[in-house]
Amino acid sequence: METSQHLFKELEEAEKLFSDGAIKNAQKKVRNVLKQSRALSKIPNKLRHKINAATSKSRYFDEISSFAANPKRDSLIDEINTLINNPLDNPKKHAHVIHDIQAQWQLLDISSKPASKQQWLKFNELTNKAWEPCKEYFEEIKEIKLNNAKEREILINEINEYVNQNEKKWRNAKDLIIYLQKIFQRWQKFTPVLDDDFIVLKNKFFEAKKPINEEIKKQENNNAKAKELLIEKVAQINNEDSQICINEFKKLKDEWMKIGIAGKKTDKILWDKFNKNADRFFEEKKQIINDEIELIKNLNKELNEGAKSIGIVNDELLKIQNVKNTQEFKKIISDIKKQSDKLKIEKKEKKVETYKNIYASLIKKDGVDNIPNIFSSSVTNSYTNNKSNESELYYVCIKLEILAGVDSLKKDLELRNSIQLELLSNKFNKSNKSMPNDLESLLLHFINHFSIKDEKDIYKKLWKRIEKCIEILI
Repeated sequence: METSQHLFKELEEAEKLFSDGAIKNAQKKVRNVLKQSRALSKIPNKLRHKINAATSKSRYFDEISSFAANPKRDSLIDEINTLINNPLDNPKKHAHVIHDIQAQWQLLDISSKPASKQQWLKFNELTNKAWEPCKEYFEEIKEIKLNNAKEREILINEINEYVNQNEKKWRNAKDLIIYLQKIFQRWQKFTPVLDDDFIVLKNKFFEAKKPINEEIKKQENNNAKAKELLIEKVAQINNEDSQICINEFKKLKDEWMKIGIAGKKTDKILWDKFNKNADRFFEEKKQIINDEIELIKNLNKELNEGAKSIGIVNDELLKIQNVKNTQEFKKIISDIKKQSDKLKIEKKEKKVETYKNIYASLIKKDGVDNIPNIFSSSVTNSYTNNKSNESELYYVCIKLEILAGVDSLKKDLELRNSIQLELLSNKFNKSNKSMPNDLESLLLHFINHFSIKDEKDIYKKLWKRIEKCIEILI
């Protein structure tokens, strides 16, 4: 006795296909159930209700498809009418416009529910009428359509040849999908074709691609099963050390990446499930990262408030290992650099100020305690000098100006040229034991040749020039 249980199952599959967006496949199943139900001696009420619901849903999607495509078909009919009422002077252009309109109509039949019989008869009648002004060109267009059909036949043969060459050892699903996409792009170039050829070629095209599509589906199913096994393996990982668990998960992740595609939607679902099963491994690590980020924030605050030195902060940062790519870590490194640069500037300014104080110490307006230790004994000894050596003081001043890149006075041009020659000579004669050219040595030379006993205003002016050099050279 014929049962209806398998029909319930097919209706459930159709419902799932509708939910997944595979409308045409779902409609096909509904039509199949409807056909098989007619062979039953009696249809149970529950099955009848389910069939009616599925049929209504199928009809609804047809209506949606028509709702989207029919306004465009009506627009194409209007375009044909306009062409009939206002034919183009150039029959070739006129024919090309008709050709373009027909191509658009055929594309609508491919991408949505075919036009109703009434729509098609009206469009066909108007199209034939529109052709009348360019009958002479009609044969040329027919030739184009015939050539397009031939090109499509070549493509179909090419697909069949591809199948014969590859069916013993198929390429991976991704390569097969790319191949079909390229074939379809070429197929679209050869449009329109004669109405009689359109359906025949469409069916042959579908049949030629069928083995490839079946192989893609087969590979995707196998890949999905392989990925589901990896998901189970992730669920089985169990170790008290979260890092060991993470390492095991990474190995499985490497295996996952080597498996091919499992279908666009399925891949995403499986990938989310795969990662979700591993979330538990990262909870402890996430907590460690959060703790380290909080520690960095506190360190940064103490650094900027001056509560901790750069050295201490750097020492504590060495203990942090897990957050080096975070914004918080980058910010504290940036702030350390800012603080370090600030300290360098402060140190430089302080050094410049103490070097500038040398002259005040030389004339006893300031104590030797306010100058660097390197100069203290020389300044004290200078008090015993009976007379300043003016030429040596000038020598120091102008040499410092040359080293600092500062212009000297015009009256000092001769001495400046002489010193520059000396510097050049020393550069090429390394055995020459002349006075060093560093700032400290030159300042000591100035101190050693200065005497408070014959202090002059000109020496004070020389020192002002030297102060500008100090700011640059430090």
